[in-house]
Amino acid sequence: FCVHSYKETFTILYHSFTNFFHSSIIFFIIIIIKHYYLISDFYLFFYLTLSICLSITLYIFLTMISYSYNKYYHSTYIRQFIS
Repeated sequence: FCVHSYKETFTILYHSFTNFFHSSIIFFIIIIIKHYYLISDFYLFFYLTLSICLSITLYIFLTMISYSYNKYYHSTYIRQFIS
């Protein structure tokens, strides 16, 4: 069992989701190219668009959390260094 700090956990989540995000985009592009005639079906197009939007939203959310945590961590470190 491995215990990570919050910073390491966010970093791991961020990198794993970034890899997942890139591979999912490639996967969706391949699906669109292979099955372009099925995209005329409204439901497939709707769910494909919804999943891409959810992936982008989660990616942005993790990026914001990672950025705010790093900002807080560095400001605490600087305050500790000064005092």
